[in-house]
Amino acid sequence: MKKEIDMNMKIKIGTRGSKLALIQAEYVRKCLETVFSEYEYEIVIIKTKGDMIQDKPLNQIGDKGLFVKEIEEQLLSGDIHLAVHSMKDMPAHPAQGLAFSKLWKRADARDVLILREKHSLEELPRNAVIGTGSARRAGQLKRLRSDLNIIDIRGNVDTRLRKMEEQKLDGIVLAAAGLHRLGLRERISQYLEPKDMIPAPAQGTLALEIRKEDKQLRQLLDALSDAETEQEAGAERCFLKMVGGDCHLPVGACCEKTETGGFRMRVLYGNQTGERLAAVCVEGEDPVKLAQDAVAAVGRKMAGRVYLVGAGPGDPGLITVRGREAIRQADCILYDRLISPLLLEEAKPECEKIYVGKENHHHTMKQEEINRLLVKKAYEYPRVVRLKGGDVYVFGRGGEEGMALAEKGISFQVIPGLSSCTAGPAYAGIPVTHRGIVGGFHVVTAHDRKDQLAYIDFEAMARGRDTCIFLMGRSKIREITQGLMDGGMLPDTKAAVISHATTAKQRVCVAELADLADKAEREQMPAPALIVVGDVVGLREQLNVLDDGRQSDRKVLIPKLDSGISKLSRLLLDQGITAKEIKLGEIVYLEHVIRPDTLSGVDWFLFTSRHGVESFWKDLEGCGLDARSVAGARFAALGENTAKCLRKHGIRADLVPCCASGEALAQQLSGQVDKSQKVCYVKAKCTDPALRRILEPCCQYEELEVYENQPVEAPAFDPLCWKDFEGICFTCASLAERFAALCGEQWGKWAEEQIFYSIGPKTTEKLEVLGAVKIIQAEETSMETMVQRILWRTEDSNEWKI
Repeated sequence: MKKEIDMNMKIKIGTRGSKLALIQAEYVRKCLETVFSEYEYEIVIIKTKGDMIQDKPLNQIGDKGLFVKEIEEQLLSGDIHLAVHSMKDMPAHPAQGLAFSKLWKRADARDVLILREKHSLEELPRNAVIGTGSARRAGQLKRLRSDLNIIDIRGNVDTRLRKMEEQKLDGIVLAAAGLHRLGLRERISQYLEPKDMIPAPAQGTLALEIRKEDKQLRQLLDALSDAETEQEAGAERCFLKMVGGDCHLPVGACCEKTETGGFRMRVLYGNQTGERLAAVCVEGEDPVKLAQDAVAAVGRKMAGRVYLVGAGPGDPGLITVRGREAIRQADCILYDRLISPLLLEEAKPECEKIYVGKENHHHTMKQEEINRLLVKKAYEYPRVVRLKGGDVYVFGRGGEEGMALAEKGISFQVIPGLSSCTAGPAYAGIPVTHRGIVGGFHVVTAHDRKDQLAYIDFEAMARGRDTCIFLMGRSKIREITQGLMDGGMLPDTKAAVISHATTAKQRVCVAELADLADKAEREQMPAPALIVVGDVVGLREQLNVLDDGRQSDRKVLIPKLDSGISKLSRLLLDQGITAKEIKLGEIVYLEHVIRPDTLSGVDWFLFTSRHGVESFWKDLEGCGLDARSVAGARFAALGENTAKCLRKHGIRADLVPCCASGEALAQQLSGQVDKSQKVCYVKAKCTDPALRRILEPCCQYEELEVYENQPVEAPAFDPLCWKDFEGICFTCASLAERFAALCGEQWGKWAEEQIFYSIGPKTTEKLEVLGAVKIIQAEETSMETMVQRILWRTEDSNEWKI
């Protein structure tokens, strides 16, 4: 960063090269030269990204920094000393190291219509075509005249005027100030008053940008400022900052003095598509307070609902039912570092997921930035979830987020979560209270906001008999234990460190208080960790029921169909085995495949998957039919899971083979039917013809394709990571084929070295065709028995293809 400029040097004024930008820069130069003639001035033209891309709408190529980034870079480097912009094109916050001077008197803030043939908006014919590059202008035009056709148009003023003529547009919308400065007042057909068309915040004002340390230059610029503009346009910019507006969203603001000496402020805010717009008008004496009131009013009118959700202590199964439902319905999720990826899998595919996590000495976002982003997303989406580890309000700064939302008038709901302060010790076999031993517990955070040891009254904790629990305390163990002993706690008091509490990675270190820090270092206990001190730690020997059965070092990969946490992942997680999922397909239910004649005369319906059952019943209802349409028919189901799905629809399967395979089902059914009976196999498209071969010779065999297993776009995946997993689990043959294709030339390494868990014969057969060597097959075609095979396998197992 350059030092403050030498005012004896020539002051270089940076600007874009458009005619309007040059006129604005020249205006600034003349004003400065008139008042401060002792200095020399030079105008420097700088080309920006916004000038170079003219064929796309602004909301597709960047934010408000589109026209300023390159200029600001030269400002920071010292190549120029002052930058002149249109304030309406500036981001809500200046770049780091830069600042704006006070505002000079603004020109006309209104928008105007330039019409090719007519003279006013009212005179335009129905379905007239108007060009504008602004989502704000487009949305308001549609409110004034819903029949108008709005098309995107980019470029400087001359370019837009030319495009209007060449494309035979009925008109375009521009800012009055720019036309006035260009000497084109006569081209204006109609001024659009703020009550009809709220302009962009600070429209008509110039942004004079300098480096923060250039205080002498700042004094020169501030000397020419206009107090009324500073109040009015300053309030508009304040509104823009508070809503986090950018080029992607329609944002408008216009603050004006009233006849009584107060201020009236009109604001506009809309979603990205412009389909929802909120216009608000507030009045008062203080312009900045007006901006705050306007934001709150817009929030009440426009913003969606925010859910502050506690995700629990780590195990995704410990989230509340309401918390899981909020995730499933969310349009946007802001989540922390320790949130299980399996919880995020519960979200809709189109849900926007934003990581805002924090860890020791590294914050992806400061809390103030998270608050602003939460407000911004609340304006964009109907349902926003802020997903926080543990409980929302237990050392989670959820209260600050709730207050930030309330200040903006945004509705929010708190969904509490299970805190690690109680769940972590419980999973480690340590009750935080126990009759006859201790009747309470004391919870504190080990860190303050500067990552130093928090102020803790160790003497009071040592005097009491309550269990002492310290959250986020891994790096402070020695200070905590010493503080307790200095406060009077006995050195032989039982204590424990619990790392990665409630997860498959959970580890527990138990020692006497005096030895805890040394033992935790020897055992390399990782963060995040909590510390428990008190006599209840001694109960762990009797109450610890998890460690013996946990598989904390085991990790498998699961290619899957559809979004959400798969059943297989849930079953493995219950056993402490970590599962990473990768989506390679989705089930698509087909519509309008069932007709009344399709069901006529069917003696047996045959189902081999729950997807077939669900799709059949969905299409049945979609055709206006119900269970009466299949009255009299009998039902065969492949396995207990398919039979269970049938029972949900009031049908008890007449035939469920002991061996859950398609061939076994077909063989058993073939012995119960003859050529006079019709069998309808309800199935997916493009499935194996084995059932047809068995059943067609002995009955009237028909197939009804009701769903399809479709591939999805391959996700980002590193095929070299095969050593990260002890095995890979396939629940159908198509997933094995797609995964091999995803790995490409690296599949050969996977096929030779990796262990593959197969759900059944068809999947095993496909894996063998693909060259897989180490295959462990479930004893029955079910995820439950598949999990059992994973649990039974040991490192020296040679039970391949079993």
